[in-house]
Amino acid sequence: MNALAIGINLILAVAVGILTAITPFIYSILPMTVRYLAPKSKGKEEGRKNVYVYAATLVLIFSALGVLLSVIASATGLFRFTAHWLFNFALCRLFLGLGISLMGAFEFKLPASWANAASARAKSGNVRGIMYMALTLPAISFSSIIPMMVVALLTGHQSGVAGPFTSLLGFSIGLGLPFLFPKILDFLVPSKEILNKVKVLMGFIAFTIGFKFLSRTDLALGWQLIDRDMFLIVIIILASAAGAYLLGFMKLSQDYAPAKNIYGISHVSLPNLFMAIALFSLVFYLLPGIWGAPLHGVSSLLPPSQH
Repeated sequence: MNALAIGINLILAVAVGILTAITPFIYSILPMTVRYLAPKSKGKEEGRKNVYVYAATLVLIFSALGVLLSVIASATGLFRFTAHWLFNFALCRLFLGLGISLMGAFEFKLPASWANAASARAKSGNVRGIMYMALTLPAISFSSIIPMMVVALLTGHQSGVAGPFTSLLGFSIGLGLPFLFPKILDFLVPSKEILNKVKVLMGFIAFTIGFKFLSRTDLALGWQLIDRDMFLIVIIILASAAGAYLLGFMKLSQDYAPAKNIYGISHVSLPNLFMAIALFSLVFYLLPGIWGAPLHGVSSLLPPSQH
C-alpha cells in the first residue's frame, strides 16, 4: 500500500469536500444550520459542542460508507474489473448525467419520505437530534453531494482497497470544515453568481471525466473511434465553451443577472476573468497536439494515437 498515494488521495478528497460546500444549495443552508446549532440564546461552549457533534456525524456517515465500499471492493475483487468496458461505460454515463444535472437540466433526488423522516427526528434538539440533522444534509442535498462524492472516490484510484475509505474520509472532513469555521467561505465565495458559475464549471469537468471513461471504453472494445486527436478536439471544445461561459458569451437558464459596475454596465468579474484565462491557456497548450506535437504535461491522460 503506497502511503504517498493515500496521503495525496486524502488531500485531494478534502479539497473536493470544501468545493462541495460552495455549491449553491449547501452554501445557502450553511449559515442557517450554524445559527440553529449555535444560537446566541445558548452559551458559546454549548453551541460549539453542537457544531462539533454535527461535523463529527458527517465524518462518521461518509467514513462508514467508505469502509463498506472498501470491504465490498476487497471481497469481490472490484478493482480488477475497472479495466472492463462495461465498468468504464457505466462511469461514462454517470458523469455525463452528472454534468447535465449540474448545468440545471434536472436534479438527482432521494425519495421525499427519507428526507422528511430524517428532518422530523432532527427537531428534538438533543445530541441524537443533531446527529439526525447531519444525516438530513446528504438526504436533502443529494444532487449537490453525490456528483462530488463520486469525484472524491475517483481520487483514490491509486490507493488500492483503502481508496474508498480514504476518499470519503477526506471528503467528509472537507465538507464539515465550513460548518466548524463558516467564516472561511466569506473569503472563497463573494456572490451567488460565482456560486452558480462554480456549479456549471463542475458540470464541464464532469463532461470531461465522462468523455475520458468513454475513451477507455472505446479502447477496451477496440473500436478505435476516440484516438488521441479526437480526445484533444473534444477537450478543447469543452474548455473553450467553459471559457466563453465565464466571459458571458453563453447563458444558461439558471444564471443570475450579470454584475454591474458603478456606471450600471455589465462586466466580467476578476475571478471569472482569471479562470477564463486559465482555460484558454489550456486550449492553446493543447492545440498543437492535434498536429502531433508532444504534450508531456498531460500525455498520461491521453489515449494512444492511431497514426
